Amino acid sequence: MGTADWTVCFVDLALEAVTGVRVGAARATAAEATDAPLLRDPQDRPLIPGSSLKGALRSAAEHLLRPLGSNLACDVVSDRCLQSVRGREPTGEELASLCSLCRLFGNPYRAGRLVLEDLVADDKRTIVRDGVAIDRRELKQAGSLKYDYEVAPPDSRFGGRIRIDDPDSYEIGLVLTLCDLVDRGLVTLGGGASRGLGRLRYCRPPQVTRLIASEFTRGTAPAAVEGEVERQHFAEWLEGRRA
Repeated sequence: MGTADWTVCFVDLALEAVTGVRVGAARATAAEATDAPLLRDPQDRPLIPGSSLKGALRSAAEHLLRPLGSNLACDVVSDRCLQSVRGREPTGEELASLCSLCRLFGNPYRAGRLVLEDLVADDKRTIVRDGVAIDRRELKQAGSLKYDYEVAPPDSRFGGRIRIDDPDSYEIGLVLTLCDLVDRGLVTLGGGASRGLGRLRYCRPPQVTRLIASEFTRGTAPAAVEGEVERQHFAEWLEGRRA
């Protein structure tokens, strides 16, 4: 896990919306022109919160790793790490037993080493679409109830950064592989996936850099990291766990 020489890796993402993208804000006010406005940053640009990205990537990571053993990815619903700990601090031995994903992404008892910034749109453009309320029991339109909702349009561009503290040998490749699943459309971001929303792809490949504390203090700039090499490290690590 951690090393004596603090190491931080950064993954810079540039994504383009293939479909509309929507992360909703709080309930609309009378002054807003839509029933369901978007979440925005202080400059009024649509955004995808880092927490939403983190949740989507962790869910995808669980699908990848859980079949290989609970020590790699616990089941947060039925067999969560340290679920027997109640009303006390876990011991060092118990913390050491956390699955690989809980150590990377964090859990209620230990902060993760993965930090995800918000993905913020390059501009303020949005569109408003119409929706129809559905009667879930009758599986049809609920009377004449209609609403509208705001989305960031297709071709909107989002940028943000992922930070990994003291990554293990395979973890950069794991994070890049999870981002590749977003690019391939296997992981969507934001709400409205059942309406076809939330599909994004790369504008350019993720840019990865590594900062080593002792070198940085001597004036050495962060070094570029070859993404394909890191993906191969993860593939080899994964194959070793399947053997």
